[in-house]
Amino acid sequence: MIELKTKEEIEKLRIANIHVAEILNLLTEYVKPGVSAAELDEIAFNECKKLNVRPAFLGLYGFPASLCVSINEEVVHGIPRKDKIIKEGDIVSLDFGVEYEGWYGDAAITVAVGEISERKQRLIEGVKLALEKAIELCHPGNNLKDIARVIEETLKCYKLTPVCTYGGHGIGRKPHEEPHVTNCLSNAENIELKPGMVLAIEPMAYLGKGKIRKLKDNWTIVTTDKTHAAHFEHSVAITENGPYVLSKI
Repeated sequence: MIELKTKEEIEKLRIANIHVAEILNLLTEYVKPGVSAAELDEIAFNECKKLNVRPAFLGLYGFPASLCVSINEEVVHGIPRKDKIIKEGDIVSLDFGVEYEGWYGDAAITVAVGEISERKQRLIEGVKLALEKAIELCHPGNNLKDIARVIEETLKCYKLTPVCTYGGHGIGRKPHEEPHVTNCLSNAENIELKPGMVLAIEPMAYLGKGKIRKLKDNWTIVTTDKTHAAHFEHSVAITENGPYVLSKI
């Protein structure tokens, strides 16, 4: 069951997502060599207290932190541990969400730490462009298959391997709602986009040709061949006038 939101409800979601964007923007200033993932998580938690919002991920399905910090070969759901230290040349994905007055916001970015290789730059650019192209298709009458197709085609154009197992989702009164928003056409649902739908679209991909697996912490997803991954996400409302990117300041 896909819940369609009213204009007033979308504005509530907009406020939640603005807070997400503000905190992510702040966190990028701290993504530097020598900083631990746990420090970033602490900053995110403290900013939530200042803004009087609740970190959406903390305790969600048992997740032990407020912020997902995935570094290099970590694709998504990285636990921000104290011993996870950022280094020069790393790429760091930050996935974050908040709850504001019963409504949820969710977004993700990937940050380069200092100078990175051309391959890593291609990775970041490709995943970011895939998200931008997906957002352009968020008009009533288009289909989730259209979104999956453009994400997959863009990623493959950049010689990247799309992550099909994990992807985006609806968002609203719950952090994860129907529908599933996949990054691959092969498992995309045949669902027409309608005004009032709100989707968290999150392409993720990696440089290698291997597979992905879950670590023993039961959260962190990594590439089996240790190649680096990137992840971008925006929460987007489908309106009669087209896409309304809620998590963009």
